[in-house]
Amino acid sequence: MKKVLIVDDDPGVHSIINAIIQKRLQQCTFLSAYNGTDGIRKAVEEKPDAILLDVSMPGIDGFETCRRLKSDELTRDIPVLIFTGMATDSEGLSSATDCGADGVLAKPIRKDSLIEKLTSLLEGRK
Repeated sequence: MKKVLIVDDDPGVHSIINAIIQKRLQQCTFLSAYNGTDGIRKAVEEKPDAILLDVSMPGIDGFETCRRLKSDELTRDIPVLIFTGMATDSEGLSSATDCGADGVLAKPIRKDSLIEKLTSLLEGRK
């Protein structure tokens, strides 16, 4: 069973993504973290197969969270998919690339795009 960690400060986003994952990717279990610090801790403890990471969070934002995940030997190989309202903005795309993200999703998140990108990341981890 593949583990997917979502890091977002909005519980509603967790519910929506969990529903999508459970309906479309039954081979996945869903883990939650509500800020960057908790997300890093859970990534180290749980060793998820992929991380879905929001950019806009209080405290450590998603870009810094991704940088820390990618610089840690224990988590650097976990694929990170950043989702942001800035995904169509060249500065947002550049920031996602600079922090080491493996992919970017635009908000609002489209189900098909989420499933396609997440499946691709998970298949790359076989």
